Amino acid sequence: MSAERIYRLLLRVYPPAFRAAYEREMVLVFRDQCRDGDVRTLGFWVRVFWDIVRSAPALRAETTRTVEVIMKLAAILTVLLGALGILGAMNEWGAASQHAGAYLLAIVLGVAASLLLVGAGVAILRQKNQAARLAVALSLVCFVAARLLFPWMSIFLQLIGFVVPVGLLIALYWPRKSSRLGAA
Repeated sequence: MSAERIYRLLLRVYPPAFRAAYEREMVLVFRDQCRDGDVRTLGFWVRVFWDIVRSAPALRAETTRTVEVIMKLAAILTVLLGALGILGAMNEWGAASQHAGAYLLAIVLGVAASLLLVGAGVAILRQKNQAARLAVALSLVCFVAARLLFPWMSIFLQLIGFVVPVGLLIALYWPRKSSRLGAA
């Protein structure tokens, strides 16, 4: 694959409108850099990557609505906390072998609720808000049921189980403005 083709692939991280306006000029500058430098060296590609890493996120943020950025961050955090919730519930699973069936059922419900949080985060990232709302609501129901079955759930699981879903439900139902950043 030629250096220019690799560079064109890297340019895909920029917003489409920006690429439409500036891709041709950026490729021309890249050709000049290729002619002046050695594209086979690591230093050349480090400079190219560094330029893209510095500029693309800022341009993406400018073209994305503020609420969308917040929701994407919330979705990523939800996926991570959901995964941590699964790990926390699996950690408690070891202690479940010494207790009654209600404790085991509470842990199964905790794992299911955490899986639903992961699904909600993925749905938010895919901009499927209705599916995200349903997954978050079901997650909250599972955590409440788990808490009622076994009241000695860890603080960490309780925070993930109650605070994250309630916060997400508020965010998913919050009214949104359609204005973009930078627009007057």
